[in-house]
Amino acid sequence: MEYVFGAVQRGGVTRESLKVAGGPDLAVGEFVTIVREYDDCTITDRCRVVERYHTENGPDGVRYDFYVIGDHYRDTDRTKAMAATQQATEIAFVVLAEGGSIDAVTAGEHRELFASWEAGVAYTVGQYRNSGEKLYRCVQAHTSQEGWEPENTPALWAVAADPAEEWPAWSQPLGAQDAYAKGAKVSHGGKRWTSDVDGNVWEPGAYGWTEAADG
Repeated sequence: MEYVFGAVQRGGVTRESLKVAGGPDLAVGEFVTIVREYDDCTITDRCRVVERYHTENGPDGVRYDFYVIGDHYRDTDRTKAMAATQQATEIAFVVLAEGGSIDAVTAGEHRELFASWEAGVAYTVGQYRNSGEKLYRCVQAHTSQEGWEPENTPALWAVAADPAEEWPAWSQPLGAQDAYAKGAKVSHGGKRWTSDVDGNVWEPGAYGWTEAADG
């Protein structure tokens, strides 16, 4: 069924109209809900039928009914667009990390974005893969096979990020999304530091960090 919203002059007043192709009769006073799906959003219209003012048959034999509508409400859900944007951002992050533009520590802070290691895959130097509870970086091109899991082949894979490490190396945050939280622990410049504030993007020793007593 096809719905087209428009306008019509009725009694010298411009009113909203609804054109319906091939649908059942709509009763005056009836509320109609119309959902239209697009690549980037979902639009839901809900309106009240005021009157049917015209009916005609098209050259294709389809009946077209024209209605005056009122109490028209429209909701646009852009979840699809947001999801697509988020996906594009995540893909870009992985590409930058595997291209060397993002350091391993920062990559490890977002290890959920990287795929898990699998056998039978041709890996190239720089690619990241999750295995066990750690993120690994490929250091030698190869085609993986059973028994060559990253934790078993240090000649092929190097640990990029270990969530069990208490004082990971500090890395410059890219923005608010990966800024350090209050209480975060890092190592930097041969010392250990604890973040004093939330949203910490400063370098330890410059601002926002306290050197640990045992550092």
